[in-house]
Amino acid sequence: MGTTCGTDSDPVQTDMTTLSETNPKRHQALVLCPHPQVKGGVTSYYSLVRKQYGSGRVDLDFFHVGRDSGIISPVRRCTLALADIWKLFSVLPKYDLVILNPSLDLKSVIRDGMYHFIAKRLFRKRTLVFFHGWNDAVATRITAHGTWLFRKTFNFDRGVVLASRFKEILVAWGFDPESIGLETTVYEESPHEGRNNPFNVLFLSRFARGKGCLETIQVVEMLSERFPDIKLYMAGDGEMAAELRDYVVRKKLDGIVEFTGWVDDEAKKELLNKCGIMLFPTSYGEGMPLCILEGMGMGLAIVTRPVAGISDVVSDGVHGFLVASLDPREFAAKVAELIDDGPLWRRISEGNRRRARALYEVRNVVKRLEELYYNTCSF
Repeated sequence: MGTTCGTDSDPVQTDMTTLSETNPKRHQALVLCPHPQVKGGVTSYYSLVRKQYGSGRVDLDFFHVGRDSGIISPVRRCTLALADIWKLFSVLPKYDLVILNPSLDLKSVIRDGMYHFIAKRLFRKRTLVFFHGWNDAVATRITAHGTWLFRKTFNFDRGVVLASRFKEILVAWGFDPESIGLETTVYEESPHEGRNNPFNVLFLSRFARGKGCLETIQVVEMLSERFPDIKLYMAGDGEMAAELRDYVVRKKLDGIVEFTGWVDDEAKKELLNKCGIMLFPTSYGEGMPLCILEGMGMGLAIVTRPVAGISDVVSDGVHGFLVASLDPREFAAKVAELIDDGPLWRRISEGNRRRARALYEVRNVVKRLEELYYNTCSF
């Protein structure tokens, strides 16, 4: 794999040697993505992809865009953006393919649209645009006022989305359906010790509004009267952390709700291994949440909502339950059903592990990505 590019604290390196220099048949691809210190789904995605990626046909280099860590001023943010553009101009000539990873939100569309314009219009590079997130309000505005501009800005060679519904929208905006593919986020399989417990419920995501953090606590609060052994692990951090902790203290839920903080690597695997149900009542602008695949891969039954790409992965009654509403009582009823019906929970748990291993485990996804990169470079 190629050498990593970066921004600010991770400067572009001048000796970016790749195997293509000794084998001219190999293609070179540049991935624009967040700095590894920035927590989020795209960072986690490429952390796993980089770990497992190996190709005899396409080398990957990484160019980190945006801030690397901490809270920065608008002036500093603009300075970093200009530095990114300057560095991008210096490295783009050597690449055959540029891979961008925006979400469909206003800030990302503007920033990555500019990067795409530079790569496609100025340097005439082949481009692959992978939309990891999707904001329906922004999509509605584009549909009403900006389909032509969006299509001209992102005139990609290949597009990738995380939900069939997103593809339908892009096609309605005038994109060629043959140029748009469906993919998934990824998880990494780890040894399973058979300790999953349906009384241990897990929320694994950022504590952001719309993610269903407070609703998750309220669901377990309701269930605690009937199931005194129930335990909720709130794994993550974010803007709502203080509010959630205050709610738990006020409601005297300290004994059943545990805040683990942000978990990674072995700590995350250990947590997934001991939980039996993942509760994720999101209404956020999701793409395909990584936590869903991680939960399925470790044998958790999933109780969530049919938004974004989730309904392409989770079938109601097969992999867990999909709840249309945001009413905590409806989620509580589905969690209770899983706890009450041991054979149902075990059937879902075993089926989820098999399905995730076959379709979403990073080693299998990387094989599909390598083929996609090569075909985009070569067609």
